Amino acid sequence: MILRAIIIDDEQKGIDTLSLLIEMFIKDVKVVAQSTNAALSIELIENYKPEIVFLDINMPEMNGFELLEKLEWKDFNLIFTTAHHEYAIKAIKNNAIDYLLKPIDYEELLIAIERIKQQLNEIKASERFNYNELLSIIQQSQKQKILINSRSGIESVDINEIVSIESDSNYTRISLVDSRTLLTSKTLKEFETQLCKPESSFMRVHHSFIVNLNKVSKYLKTTDIIIMNDDQNIPVAKSRKERFFKWLDI
Repeated sequence: MILRAIIIDDEQKGIDTLSLLIEMFIKDVKVVAQSTNAALSIELIENYKPEIVFLDINMPEMNGFELLEKLEWKDFNLIFTTAHHEYAIKAIKNNAIDYLLKPIDYEELLIAIERIKQQLNEIKASERFNYNELLSIIQQSQKQKILINSRSGIESVDINEIVSIESDSNYTRISLVDSRTLLTSKTLKEFETQLCKPESSFMRVHHSFIVNLNKVSKYLKTTDIIIMNDDQNIPVAKSRKERFFKWLDI
């Protein structure tokens, strides 16, 4: 990544010296603009929106601190340049990434640029993390809904609202927590593939039934019947009892 820089100094000699140091010793930094005029400098910063601004503090018309106050866009890395020690504390208070004393030493310049690069890399890493986290949330939220093509139309259903899914002749009946039922031509096997995953709360407990384990109210051992929250009685097949018992932790 090329970092774009603007140099602001009331002396052209100071600009030329810093430009030469950057050209000779600093990789990935390009001086895109320079100015000895404070008012013009504000316009340059607002238009270019550079990653780095080298700003002289001691300027006759408007000093560096006054210039910063007039800026609307300040999302850049600031490096103050000056021949005077006494500005150091004020420079730090203005969130300068660094403070270079004239005549500028190229090694100190290198350190300042490396500090900026490190800070930018940390921000990018943080953005990548946030993006991945957001993507994961989106993907999870998408998994929480399924589309049901029912007689009345296509309906988006929150899977947490499903109590049970039952094979019913040529249709599949979906029972919801609000006591509604949906009929769809989608097969029970298709729902099993979609919903019955190791990490999910859905389990096929019978050749005709899938249940939402979070909606199970009671299991009757004598009859191998599950009673759901909505009072449905659903049988557990012998071939599927072991897995169901594992979920019950017995």
